[in-house]
Amino acid sequence: MPLARLVTASLFLLAAATAVQAQEDYPFTGEWECDGAPFVFTSTVYSVGDDSYDVQEVQEGSDGSYSLFLSDDVYITLSDITSDTLDFSSSESDRTLSCRRY
Repeated sequence: MPLARLVTASLFLLAAATAVQAQEDYPFTGEWECDGAPFVFTSTVYSVGDDSYDVQEVQEGSDGSYSLFLSDDVYITLSDITSDTLDFSSSESDRTLSCRRY
């Protein structure tokens, strides 16, 4: 019986580690330059310059865009994502920024 528990625990840990790794493998993850400013996007943090914001949730749109929810009322959308470019927009602004990967 102890061996069965060990195998079960090992499989659980492997599945949990794979899920965490998968969350970090979004196409927007990394360092970007958006209209001259440094931006960093991960599944857990969005930062611009010295300011960082916790990402509460990531949702993928049917068009391949991603919305990163920072709070109940504030979110950013990353769209038209390629390996080296994306467009950034915020619920707090009408502007769309063009971004290039560093």
